[in-house]
Amino acid sequence: MRRLEIPPALQEEFQTVEILWSSKARTRRVDALALSWIKYEKQLRRLFSFFVFQNPKISSLQLDEVISTFAENRNLYPETFISGIRALGVTPIADLMGDAYIKLWPEIKRIKRYRNKILHGQNTGESVKSETLERDVILLVEWIAALARASDAAFGYDGLKRNTFSLAKTARVTVTKDYPFSTSTELKKWLGNLKV
Repeated sequence: MRRLEIPPALQEEFQTVEILWSSKARTRRVDALALSWIKYEKQLRRLFSFFVFQNPKISSLQLDEVISTFAENRNLYPETFISGIRALGVTPIADLMGDAYIKLWPEIKRIKRYRNKILHGQNTGESVKSETLERDVILLVEWIAALARASDAAFGYDGLKRNTFSLAKTARVTVTKDYPFSTSTELKKWLGNLKV
């Protein structure tokens, strides 16, 4: 089995993946991939939320409404968050990550093809080997680490820390001043119109 090296900034987030990785469980590779993918999606959701929460019209009084708006939208995927970040006028993820994006985005798209089947308990039909699963967990860790470094440097938030709302309201960098929504109703409509 390959060695899984977790960068210090990801240690807390990836403790469970490391436990799976070093276990003797027969499904450890698939389980580690599924959990790593969830962390990939969660980082993008948190980063997107960080920018939405910076809207001065969204206070703690509207927070539950905004979170409900997110929860009710069944079309919020990693690509939607990436598109939404760009639509807010924030530095696009591709520009933010630079060479790491060029290297890793094709890999992310490839992993997604069989990840959808795995997470739904279906056969992939691709005979995905253990070595591929190991490599893909490592690639997901590499993506998350690269995005965390770049976004922390640019915005002071890595997409990994909890309490996203509080961090957004006390951020050292405000990323946009012209929000296309002021209320949760407008946010709902805007989210529905996001193009991937």
